[in-house]
Amino acid sequence: MKSIEVADRYSEALYELGKEEGILDGIQTDLGEVDRVLEENDVFFTFLTHPLVPNEDKKGILDDVFGESLLQETRNFLKLVVEKDREDYLPLIYDRLRKIRRDEEEIVEVEVTLPPDFSGEDIVEEIERRLTDIVDKPVQITDVSQDKELIGGIRLKVGEQVIDGSVRARLEGLRDYVIEGGSDGRN
Repeated sequence: MKSIEVADRYSEALYELGKEEGILDGIQTDLGEVDRVLEENDVFFTFLTHPLVPNEDKKGILDDVFGESLLQETRNFLKLVVEKDREDYLPLIYDRLRKIRRDEEEIVEVEVTLPPDFSGEDIVEEIERRLTDIVDKPVQITDVSQDKELIGGIRLKVGEQVIDGSVRARLEGLRDYVIEGGSDGRN
């Protein structure tokens, strides 16, 4: 069983380094990419965490996979994690770094679900801007996905709360309103 305390030590050190150097966004983005690759590739994760694979081979494969796409500080961090035999902590370290940053900077994390026909970049930036204005806190879009079941509109997940602004949700709300005889307390 992994220790959250161990992951927190690494995460807090990364957070402080990122703040001091002004590269916290880059470090978090880098670790997010590492986390995504590890999650999508079980063989890579197994290789990286296997106790019989020499650390130099692990460092070499990390360089081969990520190369110059990561900040030097992130690459150094990954090498340190390998040297300390904590590779299996990488997903937890990333999660804890996000939590520390979310708590320290009062960041509101949002997951966005769009219909399949939407191209997301401009829409995501607009959602982030509007939500920042509404909640008066920094908003970070952590995931953008598409759902073929959405006919239009969007669905947002803020923490555990889902804000469903999809056409389907609105139609279902209208259906319920009609079934109840138009009585919603707004007489």
